Amino acid sequence: EKDAKTKGEGVCSAEATATLVRHTSQLAKENLCREDSAIAGRDHEVSQIILKRNLTLAGGSSLVIGAIIGSGLFMLPDIIYMETGGSPFMSLTVWFVGGIVAFFGSICYAELATSITVSGGEQAYLTKMYCPLVGFLFVWTNTLILNPGGLAAISLYCSEYIVVNIQNGYSKNVTELNNDLANQSPYIKGAFAILIVGVASLVNAISADLGDKMNQLFAVVKVAAIGVICSIGVYWLAKGKWSQFQTPYVAPNSTINGAINSVMLSMWAYGGWSFLSWVTEEIINPDRNVPLSLFIGISVVCAVYILFNFAIFCGPLIAHEITDSPFILLYAKTAWGGWGWFFATFCILTATYGAVSSNTISTTRFYHACARDGHLPRALSLCLPSRSTPIVAIIFNFLCTAIYIIAGKHATNVVDTVMYAQWVYFVLVFVGLLILRYMRPNMRRPFKAPLAVPIIQIILSLAMVLSPFFEKSIEDNDYFSNLAMKYGAVVGSIVTGVPFYLLCIYKRTRLGIFDKLSGDLARGCKHLGFQ
Repeated sequence: EKDAKTKGEGVCSAEATATLVRHTSQLAKENLCREDSAIAGRDHEVSQIILKRNLTLAGGSSLVIGAIIGSGLFMLPDIIYMETGGSPFMSLTVWFVGGIVAFFGSICYAELATSITVSGGEQAYLTKMYCPLVGFLFVWTNTLILNPGGLAAISLYCSEYIVVNIQNGYSKNVTELNNDLANQSPYIKGAFAILIVGVASLVNAISADLGDKMNQLFAVVKVAAIGVICSIGVYWLAKGKWSQFQTPYVAPNSTINGAINSVMLSMWAYGGWSFLSWVTEEIINPDRNVPLSLFIGISVVCAVYILFNFAIFCGPLIAHEITDSPFILLYAKTAWGGWGWFFATFCILTATYGAVSSNTISTTRFYHACARDGHLPRALSLCLPSRSTPIVAIIFNFLCTAIYIIAGKHATNVVDTVMYAQWVYFVLVFVGLLILRYMRPNMRRPFKAPLAVPIIQIILSLAMVLSPFFEKSIEDNDYFSNLAMKYGAVVGSIVTGVPFYLLCIYKRTRLGIFDKLSGDLARGCKHLGFQ
């Protein structure tokens, strides 16, 4: 009896020990430590190098500012002004609402990035929330279209204003400027765009620290330069030049469709705040610096956007000049003469190049993380040992972007069409955040968003997904063709991604030839000295 009792206690003790081990192992998995996720369970062809944590609070904030403030600041004010019926008050409200939406989204991502502390952002979150297939579909859409296409669009916009100043100098009026932009050689513009992306890629390939310092520099310079442009508005306001604000808050010719479109455009202008989650592993003290970087960065961007638009409405431009996209150049020229034109050009170039730099940093880390997790060819995880930079991912990003630049407008039109897919994934991320809270209540959460915030974001993201229904009036001839094009592109990206995942990614069904090609490519890169 005594022996049986002792034996029973031993069994219970063993079971308790085993339970404790399993519980500890589960906690370790839920914490998702950077070091474990980077090398555990990976084959020898995946990079064993762990990227250094070198992004401080300043670096993280600069990445957010740099990723958001780009061409949208100069392309969208006139469109939003027209969509709101020519009401400055309504336009400023729209920009404020866009900032609030971005701020709420960043609160949700701050919780996720401090709980799931690996790079890759949505790819890592969707994989953990649902399954690897959902995470791969996000990778598929972004790798093929959104990442290279978006970077190409920004660099082409930047190159436009380099070429127009080299070829024509400053223009006398809106018509002349539009003609100068329209008559540019696509080959020259494309060459400058490829050069811009090449410089940003080279800087980030040389050193992660150098890329971070340059990114911080351009973030400070662009905010300061735009601040100088905003001072023009203060100057004209002091002289009593604020006739634009004498219009009613709701303009007589404003429409519900226009108001909805303007809000959607402002949310697009604030895009890029999620990119910080793509580089989580390189942020020093992420529990503190991820939330603060997001909040500081978005607060600065929101202030810049509102003050910039306020300055425009205080200036001397008449309504029809505000509704032309290159109006900022004429605005500065009217206020300060010829040098104002070139200073406004400097603002555009620093803002857009800074966006290219931030996108290059975040996108290459995204590819690196996805390759490490098996969602992209393993070679993309390889680094330059002496500098700890994801060199193969940087080269891949440059080549993909160059292809889109060469393709020109046709490729960027595809990006505009497929960008609605991004909001589908945002819906899944915000819903998944609530699922994780329910399924794993004890999961480590250094930062926790108020419950109302993800619910609001789910509603707003669904509104973005459904926005094509409100872009045009149902009486328009192209109403249904517009819907078919937008949603057809989203469905197409998913439909093509599923068979590719099953044939090339999923271990149980993938073809041997893909494994062989991926392995050969990784081994070839290793022969070049990459690890």
